[in-house]
Amino acid sequence: MDSKKTKLELLRELLSDATWHWGDELAVKVGHRFGATIKLARDKGYLIETNRVGLKNRYRMLKTSVR
Repeated sequence: MDSKKTKLELLRELLSDATWHWGDELAVKVGHRFGATIKLARDKGYLIETNRVGLKNRYRMLKTSVR
């Protein structure tokens, strides 16, 4: 039986390469309300950086995440 991945799992998988990902990509692969998932990940100890470029944000997770 396949279990559907949570938004947090999808976000972790996407950002696990520690490279920058645009918000547009997160919206498609995690869900349009990915901001709540980023907050949840940060609350759980994941170190996620946000960088504003023009009118868009990009995100990356640092390798030294989770307490």
